[in-house]
Amino acid sequence: MKLFTFKQALQSLGWPGWAGLGCLTLAAAALLLTQRWEAQTDQLQAQADGLRGQLRKARAEGATAATAPATPSQWLQALPPAALRQQRLADLLEIGLRQGLLSARTEHRLSVDSAAGLERLRVNMPLTGGYAQLRHFIEAALRQDPALSLDSLKLRRSTPLAAEVEAELVWSLHGRADPTELRPSGAQP
Repeated sequence: MKLFTFKQALQSLGWPGWAGLGCLTLAAAALLLTQRWEAQTDQLQAQADGLRGQLRKARAEGATAATAPATPSQWLQALPPAALRQQRLADLLEIGLRQGLLSARTEHRLSVDSAAGLERLRVNMPLTGGYAQLRHFIEAALRQDPALSLDSLKLRRSTPLAAEVEAELVWSLHGRADPTELRPSGAQP
């Protein structure tokens, strides 16, 4: 029986053996690098999550600080004027249409508080559509108009397995009343 030495074994491999040995070496190096990269990825993901949380907190604090006027008169001046009422209502309806929600009718009722200089357009809006569409509609509407509030929301499914929901939303479009509408009749400006 003939014993091979390590040097003889390497020589007997030939070029295919050397190529295979090189590939095994590269695979081992890639495995070590992959483990290191995964650890770095986990660390960076944790840092990103922490930064996202800090950003959300800063935005929330900044949004409340930026949108909360210091005095009642500043708050009143921050409200949209009465002249924009119809456009704001049209925008609200358009957002619902873009989300694919069907509305048979909407009802509007305007109330004006002349002492405070405020107006409120109450909008009853029955809708039919998917639950996800409805959620996106509410989010988009509230994001677009900061002086809009969702006063009530009723959801109903015709059957437990129905894909569509019937929703009844009651919105309030808050705004600054038009000074000409606030004057008693016959009064001089």
